[in-house]
Amino acid sequence: MNRKFRRLQAELDVMKSGIGGGRPEAGPEQRQDRATSPAVETVSPAEEAPAAAQPEYSEASPEVSEIPAATAGAPGRETIIGGKWTVWAGGVTLALGGVFLVKYAIENSILGPEVRLLLGALFGFFLLAAGEWSRRRPGQFSFPGFEVANIPATLTAAGTVALFSVTYAAHGLYGFIGPGPAFLLLGALALMAMLAALLHGAALAALGILGSYAVPFMISSPSSALLPVVLYVLAVSAAGVAIGRFRLWLWLAGSAIAGLIGYGLLFEVAAANGDRLLLILYAAGGIAIAYFGFVWKLHPADPQRAEPVDYAATVVLSLFALPLAAHVQFSHAGGAYLAEAFLLIVLPFTAVYFHSALRLVLFAPLLAALWSYYRMGVPLNVSDVLTGPDYGTWPGIITPLPAEYREALSAFSLYGACAALFMTALAAVGSWRSAARTYLASGAALGALGLLSIAYLRVESWQVSWSFAGLALAICIVFLVIADRLKRNAGLPEGGGGCVAAWLVGALSALTLAACFALEEAALTVALGLLVPAFALVYRRYPEPALRYLTAFAAIPYVLRLIWDPFIVGEALGTTPIFNALLYGYGVPCLGLVFSAYLLTARGHDYSAGRMQAVAIVSVVVTLAMLALHWVDPHFRFDAWQAKFQAAAMLVIIGGAVSLGLTRFLPGERGSVLEQASIWIGAGGMVYGALELFIEFNPLVTGAPVGSGIVVNWVSFAYGLPFLLFGILARQAWRVRPKPYVLAVALFSAAMGFAFVNLTIRNIFSPDYLIAEPVSDLENYVYSIVWLVVGVACLLAGLVRNSLFLRQVSGVVIGLVVLKVFLVDMSALEGVLRALSFIGLGLTLIGIGYLYQRMLLRPSGEARDSEASAAEF
Repeated sequence: MNRKFRRLQAELDVMKSGIGGGRPEAGPEQRQDRATSPAVETVSPAEEAPAAAQPEYSEASPEVSEIPAATAGAPGRETIIGGKWTVWAGGVTLALGGVFLVKYAIENSILGPEVRLLLGALFGFFLLAAGEWSRRRPGQFSFPGFEVANIPATLTAAGTVALFSVTYAAHGLYGFIGPGPAFLLLGALALMAMLAALLHGAALAALGILGSYAVPFMISSPSSALLPVVLYVLAVSAAGVAIGRFRLWLWLAGSAIAGLIGYGLLFEVAAANGDRLLLILYAAGGIAIAYFGFVWKLHPADPQRAEPVDYAATVVLSLFALPLAAHVQFSHAGGAYLAEAFLLIVLPFTAVYFHSALRLVLFAPLLAALWSYYRMGVPLNVSDVLTGPDYGTWPGIITPLPAEYREALSAFSLYGACAALFMTALAAVGSWRSAARTYLASGAALGALGLLSIAYLRVESWQVSWSFAGLALAICIVFLVIADRLKRNAGLPEGGGGCVAAWLVGALSALTLAACFALEEAALTVALGLLVPAFALVYRRYPEPALRYLTAFAAIPYVLRLIWDPFIVGEALGTTPIFNALLYGYGVPCLGLVFSAYLLTARGHDYSAGRMQAVAIVSVVVTLAMLALHWVDPHFRFDAWQAKFQAAAMLVIIGGAVSLGLTRFLPGERGSVLEQASIWIGAGGMVYGALELFIEFNPLVTGAPVGSGIVVNWVSFAYGLPFLLFGILARQAWRVRPKPYVLAVALFSAAMGFAFVNLTIRNIFSPDYLIAEPVSDLENYVYSIVWLVVGVACLLAGLVRNSLFLRQVSGVVIGLVVLKVFLVDMSALEGVLRALSFIGLGLTLIGIGYLYQRMLLRPSGEARDSEASAAEF
């Protein structure tokens, strides 16, 4: 209290001295307000609330002081340079002065080593004494607003550096003290600096923590034992976290934890096989330090209390999984694995059960535990025993297995079973009693299924195993029972819906693993594909939002399986079109995906339903594409296409057909997934067709055979069918799709029709191989005649349907034909043939004009006749 009174008295003195000095004269009202305003006492946050009620650290010191009036009115640059930088520079100069003085004495051999070290130590102690003496006179050397440039703290820091340098010189330069005493002295000085920070502020704490962690690198010792360094780092880190906790300096506590983790990783690199237990104890000590520094009394151990996530404590506690995960380098030791399992599984799950603010701490240690279990150093390569020395030979079943394999298998299985049972049991209890119930259930599902999958990989090595499938089904049933009991509970606690969803997702994932363990090839593909409708049906029974959101993501295992083997049964697919493994390997899951999209959409239109619709549409396209590609090329593989032209045409047709189907039967609302899917699929077909059918695989360029039939050939398939398909699509999309898209579809259809007509004529004159025969004059005339007929047909259709667009198209076609006839066809004619050609073209044009006039004027004439009849009546 005396110190606080003196501090307040000093502040009042400074404020009085600043009145009227360096500021404008205050008016009467301002002087009256200043005179009557009560003094505001600065209160420390630590005094304002008990420690248990402080949920997190503060970046600032608890002693908050206001800058006095005179300082506040001074220019900012003058305050920084004159009041702060000079103090810092003075402290650094003092430290360097001592160093340079010792350096000068060494270079000139003025004094002996002992005297130099003694004088350096006396100088350091003098600075420490000066710092303490000035600290006890706050009104003279410590001013409000300059805590970061505190003169007593600067003197103490300079003295600490001087003593640090003297101790290191006594060990490293002169060898007066050995590694052990030097290590202890340097560590004591670093700890003293951190403890002095309780009195002098944050700057000294930073010096202390840096010096503390630098000490092991400064001492050269012939011994490679880790125990002294381990104990030292734990002590230093505990001091840093304690001081940071007491003064509410998050940066100091975080720096101490970072040092703990960094040294832990260094210990993993330098450790021998016999140091494993020491490193486990080091990790346990570090976790205890982190818990007492970041959790103890900040978060009450109340399972029912819901708190926001403490990200600082989460990161700090999760980081200890890194050095523990590195223990896979050591040889197998059962006791060590149990201790590591306690640190990576038991402690995190227990902490999350009691502290909901730590609910994210589960996952990093759990992943480290799974990694450790996968790399568990036990001889479990059972396939080596069964296949003999030469891989591929089968000596027969060995009964029983060798003793070392049976013992290893028992230990491996017992470890996994105990860990899975603990996680499941604690999560089941926490589903009713802990506020972190959803995260406990998720961690238990992830852990149990992860352990089961790793055990399958290590023991069965991708082989069919009905025993592991049975275990997966048992886990599925257990998870379903827990979820159902929790859902039926009359008083479902807060967050219970997410917890139910977590158990249900775990159950469905276990069902997926059962399929993977028991099935293979086509059956496995179909089973994984049906996981999505299973999610949708479970959502229909338990309508939890998390299940609805995750339904589309349940297709990921099926997609991964298709990437692994897109032909379902590998090389055994065969050449039978349509009715092959692709039909049910793609078709059955596709129907399930469409069904799932229907179930989700029936419950509402949202992002989850839209996502499922997109997955279903993609599945339909991929299914049709795979079946079609195998039909046009029975030996089709992605790296070897024989019928590339036909395959490209098939993909264009599929794009147009799917887009047409969606536009006609499921147009969707503007901006919906259905509309966007139809547009993108149609656009994809058009772009692919433009690149492949017109450029890369065009038979006029490649010379690929197209068939000698006049109508039934690959030209009709590749160009004629897309022409009709996209033409119908343009018609259907006219009122339900954006106009630019409709115009693009119409233009693409016209381009396909143009290519179809020309290539068909070319196929008549050069059957099968379009580049086999040169273009003759007769062929040129046929092009003109056919396109003239096409133009007239468009004109007639436009007149009959009263379509301006078709009439405009006919005008363009006929105009181009006339230009071609004049510029190309008739340029080589002479005499009577040239005259007759012009006469024929002229008569044709006159006939078109006559037909156009009659058809266009007929509606107006009929209207006049009907008006005359009405007048006569």
